Amino acid sequence: MLALRSVMITTALATLIGCQQPAPALVGCELAVTPIHSIQGSDTSSPLLEQQVTVRGIVTASWQADEQLSGFYLHSLAQDSDDNPLTSEGLFVRTDENFPLLTAGQVIAIRGSVNELQQVTSLTDPTLLQYCGEQPLPKPQPLQLPVASLAVFESLENMPVQFDQTLVVTGHFPLARYGQFQLAVGQQYTATQLSPPGAAAHAANQQALLGRIVVDDNRAEKPTQIIYPSPQLSASNSLRSGDSVRGLLGMISEFNGNYQLQPLQQPTFINTNPRPPAPPQPAEQTLRVAAFNVLNYFNGEGAEKQFPTGRGAKTAADFARQEAKIVAALAALQADVIGLMEIENDGYQSHSAIVQLTNALRQYSGEDWQFINAAQELDNGRLGGDSITNGLLYRGDRVRPHSAAITSRQAPFGSRSRPPLVQQFYTLQNDQLFAVAVNHFKSKGSCPRDNNRANADQADGQGCWNPIRVESSQRLVELMQSAPLDKLEHTIVLGDFNAYAMEDPIAVLKQNGFHNLIEQFEPLGYSYVFNGFAGSLDHILVSTALRDRVINQRHWSINADEPTALQYDMHRINPNWVDASPYRASDHDPVYLDVQF
Repeated sequence: MLALRSVMITTALATLIGCQQPAPALVGCELAVTPIHSIQGSDTSSPLLEQQVTVRGIVTASWQADEQLSGFYLHSLAQDSDDNPLTSEGLFVRTDENFPLLTAGQVIAIRGSVNELQQVTSLTDPTLLQYCGEQPLPKPQPLQLPVASLAVFESLENMPVQFDQTLVVTGHFPLARYGQFQLAVGQQYTATQLSPPGAAAHAANQQALLGRIVVDDNRAEKPTQIIYPSPQLSASNSLRSGDSVRGLLGMISEFNGNYQLQPLQQPTFINTNPRPPAPPQPAEQTLRVAAFNVLNYFNGEGAEKQFPTGRGAKTAADFARQEAKIVAALAALQADVIGLMEIENDGYQSHSAIVQLTNALRQYSGEDWQFINAAQELDNGRLGGDSITNGLLYRGDRVRPHSAAITSRQAPFGSRSRPPLVQQFYTLQNDQLFAVAVNHFKSKGSCPRDNNRANADQADGQGCWNPIRVESSQRLVELMQSAPLDKLEHTIVLGDFNAYAMEDPIAVLKQNGFHNLIEQFEPLGYSYVFNGFAGSLDHILVSTALRDRVINQRHWSINADEPTALQYDMHRINPNWVDASPYRASDHDPVYLDVQF
């Protein structure tokens, strides 16, 4: 049966599975039954919950092994159907190891208890009453995205459907745990990436759910091999957001509140979003400034570098793989100044994370990488009170620091958002002065328990803690306008603001003289994919004096489009998923700009 985990059920499987059980007796199944459509009803859950029923129908697909779905799908016979488009004629039957193995095309009668399993109307604890011969499988129902309402999916629950569309991969966060990925008509953006926040943005995010479906792999969770894309996922055979899929045929199901497809055949994958090469070398007389969230780069506890740590890698071997990917990505950016987020907040001693990362990058690239030491701003050896902090790397052969680093302890910095790290630099080519501010604002997660609080989700598309992020933007503006930065024309603010491009915190910066030129150079660019929605949480904005000097600004799409299964820590599940390339070095894409001085 293990081979069937990657072989999709068709009528041909009758021969494959049928040899494992006695030939069915040819009886008529003439007994009193409850029609499947009556069990399904026209609502999202069955009107007959926990009742014992007798049903009959055609087996349309069978994945009965424990490492599969532990069940099979049953479809109404023609004489039992009601021709009501609002009620499904399909049922999922949960089985155990004692239930006979069934074959697509068999007609059976069974008795069991009606339940909702992960929102799927199902029959549990079934007893096989009769084999009743075989019949041709029902024709799949045509289905097209977007649907008019989620009720369309519900009306087809547990029934075979077929898509004639070519669809686009929009997300794959569940791929590593459940073998699932998300499809839609095209790339889906979180509404506040493209439109102002408000009720309309919230409604747009909800409306987008009508245009997507999840594709499962018909297996139990935590697979050690992933069959997407064909023949299987690996470090060199990725399934990227933006890739295309066609040939979808399968059973409509539901899991974790999302409608999904249990495929009856392997879909066709088209690499329409290939991995991008490294950014081209910066032009003459320019500096490249980049922002990179390094995904909890923790190099071990204390001088002994013991693992596991509070965040990041759990073992020294995992950390070595993480570091290799991050260093490869940082070097390939060919930047002169890099702002870092999510680096371990353990000071600037020889064993510290930023020291180790700088040394590794210098050795790997052969370039004079240095780090900004903000020791004079430390509280008990840490820049801020969080376990992660902001860092700043620079090439000593391209720029030199001017005066000490600057930060702010004014709330919400330190209590919610991480303290900013600001450093002034001189360009070595012509001695021009500029400043870079590295930021990491409060995330949208861990929402307040009291939904009436201002920082709770206001259903405007901005998620939780938006007032905190707005206040962080305001305090950042005040910092950049205070001495000694107030007399400096050339300033750059960058980082993980945890706010999409049209949200309030970014608007505050734009209203106070900072410009987000990604809108000009890459208007549909994004740095992050969450729940299948793309958007930029990571930004670089420049002061008015630099606006006309920026000649390029881009995301390097090496992380957000790649599955989490290819991340460094998944090596323990499948070594073929992880290599030392920059791809999936983090969960955020780096963003960079080239500016003339």
